[in-house]
Amino acid sequence: MRQPFPEPPAPDGKRPPEPPMPDPSEPVELRLVSLFFRLMHTPWMKVPAPGLTNSETRILFAVRGSEHTGHPIRVRDLSRMLRVSSPTITQHINSLESRGLVLREQSPKDKREVHIALTELGNATLEGHRDVLLQNFREFAEYLGGGDAEKLAELIAKTCEFFNEKEKQYSD
Repeated sequence: MRQPFPEPPAPDGKRPPEPPMPDPSEPVELRLVSLFFRLMHTPWMKVPAPGLTNSETRILFAVRGSEHTGHPIRVRDLSRMLRVSSPTITQHINSLESRGLVLREQSPKDKREVHIALTELGNATLEGHRDVLLQNFREFAEYLGGGDAEKLAELIAKTCEFFNEKEKQYSD
């Protein structure tokens, strides 16, 4: 029987090849684990915002997330969050700033700190990303067909409920 768990990333940081489809004769729990790992390898979420790379899109989303929580974000925070070096984040921020998508703001509490914020254009660009992602899912729903798309949505909701409850059990 094949192990459903994926190989760890290669030393060069690249992902291993997508896991194979499970054998239908394997137990359902093994097929489910295998398919969840396979889903994690699909690029469904790798939709860059129009005119941006995936990395730049991730940075904009991280900045937007910090704004929603009310906690300003710095380059070093982005570096830690996205697991990328600070110089790399700085290069991306410079590029995003030159295109008018983000701006640097001096912290009112500590003048040595610089916070990154989205501009209106940055927010609009993320809305464009949302539109592309929604279009992809419209096409996916059409591919599945109405009944299957509805059923999948119900099953994903039940899956989330189940694993959220499991997490509560483990943390008690």
